Amino acid sequence: MSAITVQTGARLHFGLLAVQAARGRNFGGVGLMVQSPGCELSVEAANRDECSAEPEMLARLSAWRDEYRLRCPVEHRPPACRIHLSRAMPSHSGLGSGTQTALALAAALAQLGGENEIAATELARRVGRGARSALGIHGFECGGLLVEGGKRNSDDISPLVARLDLPEEWRVLLVTPNDRRGLSGDAERSAFSRLTPFPVSLTESLCRIVLMELLPAVASGDFSSAAASLREFGQLNGSHFAPVQGGIFADPQMAELAKWLTDQGCGGVGQSSWGPTLWVLCREESEAIRCREMIAAHPPARACTIHLTAAKNSGVATLARAWANERNDPRSGERGYEGIT
Repeated sequence: MSAITVQTGARLHFGLLAVQAARGRNFGGVGLMVQSPGCELSVEAANRDECSAEPEMLARLSAWRDEYRLRCPVEHRPPACRIHLSRAMPSHSGLGSGTQTALALAAALAQLGGENEIAATELARRVGRGARSALGIHGFECGGLLVEGGKRNSDDISPLVARLDLPEEWRVLLVTPNDRRGLSGDAERSAFSRLTPFPVSLTESLCRIVLMELLPAVASGDFSSAAASLREFGQLNGSHFAPVQGGIFADPQMAELAKWLTDQGCGGVGQSSWGPTLWVLCREESEAIRCREMIAAHPPARACTIHLTAAKNSGVATLARAWANERNDPRSGERGYEGIT
């Protein structure tokens, strides 16, 4: 069997809907899948387990592989294999690198074990993802702008309650400091334990922004309203998280840059997850290029990576099925897909 290759995009997390909710569901949130940066991972049968990746990812890939084998059906347990992570996205930067890489590995291992139609929620269960947010899980499967409804129980994977394509002409700039990282692991768990509950009024305001402003704006292609609602949503989240992350933005340099961009007329600016990555929503390609050049010349961004991307409005699992159908259709010609090949 030839190598199974999976390519993913990245996940932006705009903020949560509830934390330590007094009633109803907990967490929930809003996010967006973008085309890049992403990861590319291949798996093939081998005589013994091997793994090729940057040192930081080696232990995580091995742990996910072992956990997958413990949780998958015995009859579909993948054999010894060689894992090669040929392209990785920055870790702990607010881009969902852990979930996207873990799901890419799980999808490849499922195919290696003879399974082709596995829901992303099941793949996530097999590699232990989805403890709080499920945006990256649903985004892996279907892409787009996503709203998850939160968890009733800690073992649940939050359900997807809304999904829209982002207009194809809109662009996203990602600004990531080269020498700083966001919270993860024990530090993230500690931060959540110190965070005060969201007031009911805050959850109500956030839900109103999502349902009555953001989703209608995206559905109608109203860029200005969409950008403004995302910025407000992020500001409200950041204000509540300020005591545990040091301010509305986790990184003072990114906070200064966000203020400067807002002063320059950029309506949609915010932090993804715990940061430090800053996202900037742009109306179209030429505007994004101008904004990228403007950011690059601004002193606080000189030690940052600036990445221009667009929404990823399709998911890896969907593309895998499309690819399989094309392969089995003798009338089809050569076609390339970003997904499983």
